[in-house]
Amino acid sequence: MTQQEFKDAVSIAKSDVYLFDEDMDIMYGCGLPDFQPVTVTLRQVARHIRWQALYFDGSWDSEELSEIQRIGRRKFIIIP
Repeated sequence: MTQQEFKDAVSIAKSDVYLFDEDMDIMYGCGLPDFQPVTVTLRQVARHIRWQALYFDGSWDSEELSEIQRIGRRKFIIIP
C-alpha cells in the first residue's frame, strides 16, 4: 500500500460511508511477523482503520494509524 492509498483509505474511514459490508477477516493477524501479504480494497482497509483506530468518543488514535500505515506498506496490496 502506498502513502497515497493509505491517505485515501483514511479519508474513506473518516467519512460517513457505510463499511460494515466490507470483509476485513483477511487482515486479521496482519501485525504478526509470519503474516503474508494480502490483496485488499481501499474500502476493506478503511474498515480495518475504523476498527483499529477509531475511539468511541469519535477521536482517532494517531499511533494506531501510524502502525496500520507501517504494516500496510508491506502487507496490503491494493486492488481497485
